[in-house]
Amino acid sequence: MPIEERPARERVRDRVLLVVVLTVFLDLIGFGITIPLLPYYAESMHASVQVVGLILSSYSAAQFWATPVLGMLSDRYGRRRIILFSLAGNAASMLLFAAATHYKILYLLFASRIVAGATAGNLSACQAAIADVTVPEERAWAMGRLGAGIGLGMALGPFVASLLSGWGPSAPPLAAGALALLDMVLAAILMPETNPQSAPKPVPEAVSAYRGPQKEGRAKRPPLWEVIGGDRRVLVVLVLYFLTFMAMSSMNVALPVLAKRRFSWDVDQIGYIFGMFGAVGLVIQGFMIQRLAKVFGEIMLVVIASILIATGMVMVAMSGTSTLLVAGILTLAVGIAINNPSISSLASKYASPEHRGATLGFAQSAGTLARTIGPVWAGFLFDKVSAGAPFLGSAIAAALMLMVVTGLSRMKTEPAPEGAR
Repeated sequence: MPIEERPARERVRDRVLLVVVLTVFLDLIGFGITIPLLPYYAESMHASVQVVGLILSSYSAAQFWATPVLGMLSDRYGRRRIILFSLAGNAASMLLFAAATHYKILYLLFASRIVAGATAGNLSACQAAIADVTVPEERAWAMGRLGAGIGLGMALGPFVASLLSGWGPSAPPLAAGALALLDMVLAAILMPETNPQSAPKPVPEAVSAYRGPQKEGRAKRPPLWEVIGGDRRVLVVLVLYFLTFMAMSSMNVALPVLAKRRFSWDVDQIGYIFGMFGAVGLVIQGFMIQRLAKVFGEIMLVVIASILIATGMVMVAMSGTSTLLVAGILTLAVGIAINNPSISSLASKYASPEHRGATLGFAQSAGTLARTIGPVWAGFLFDKVSAGAPFLGSAIAAALMLMVVTGLSRMKTEPAPEGAR
């Protein structure tokens, strides 16, 4: 790439990164708001705990089906359109949530979570947009910024919920919906299209120059086997996504109940723990992940993360004191903060440029499938075995991650150069 084009590309990269980080941040603000409040809202509508579990599962199920579709559509029609659509859907889901809490209508609560889950599938389009405007050596850093937006949203969501709940049960979701609408306006103004194969709005020249010549015609909607394209590493990364989120699934389901039963923690203390979890992710993914990726490489970071996640889960399972519990959660937070942008970077590197959005969509769907199955499995282990059993199960999933990524490191085939595939 000529030297004079680099500053222009970097300006476009930073602008795209700003928009997509804001997008996932606001998505996760809305998700974080539901974690502490949803059980109480559902209880006020005379719903059982099992129904609460179904509501939470409906979000992940909708996200599972929508994520690859939105990824493929972003390949065909452009990242910008999909991101704008998802922000509108996020705002609509929060309006439904507010209406459900105000009028105490349970099916609207279900509807709000389904719409939120379906439009939260925009993560694949956001990741693809980042991959469009970054060179490979920048990608872990950029995915880390995306992860920092997720971590910050998860950290602030419970605090926003507690601060605004005094204004009434509808105030937190209405605030989240207003933020989503604001982000949609900003994205419409600031977000360029980054995929040259789509976009009626021209791709910035600097990005086109970086990406190189593209195939004519619109991208097809590929099946999974076509996305894998004969590169086994793509399939391995999908397995890593699944195992990662299986390992994480016990957090939302079992951690609050375990902390309450063992140490009598209340909702505020659980909120602080989730806030701490998000803050750790913000610091690592926002400020440290690029340097770590340069020193260790993404594969080694996943190896380290797998060990940390397994260790943290065992510490939580065996916690006899609140100090050990907090230490275990901190260990988990560090492992997950290192792992998630690393596997996202691997997915984008191994994907062919014409199927990048679809590949990241399938990757997110693998994770979402785990988030749909995992909570049910964690609840079963908690009720039928013991309070620590879900975390031991998650430790086993992390051990499997270690085995899988070790096999990935032995695959010698290198990805084709950018622009050459």
